[in-house]
Amino acid sequence: MKMKKADVKPFKEMLLQLRARLRGDVSTLADAALSNSGSNGSGASAVPSHMADMGSDTYEQDNTILLMNNEGETLVQIEGALERIESGVYGSCMECSGKIPKMRLKAIPYTPYCVKCASELETSQF
Repeated sequence: MKMKKADVKPFKEMLLQLRARLRGDVSTLADAALSNSGSNGSGASAVPSHMADMGSDTYEQDNTILLMNNEGETLVQIEGALERIESGVYGSCMECSGKIPKMRLKAIPYTPYCVKCASELETSQF
């Protein structure tokens, strides 16, 4: 069942705002990761002089990369949701074609699945 344009409009606006925010976050994270791998800002080399410092730097870089990957995946899902809006299938589960409840869409506006199918897909991955 197709959602009415008036019902879809707030979700589209939410998705566009989320996409803009995440794009900014990913750019900021990328800049931070690149600047941390260069110099420490004092003109000195970024090579830590102590093993603990090296571990901390590596942990921070790994964490930044993980955040970038997660946000990148979310951006892909947002783009998919915007495409579903354009094609008129937003709000319909991509697995069972059932209606995705508006409460779920408010919580996760880029979700392509109803709760039941998302749960089944998640358990089948493990």
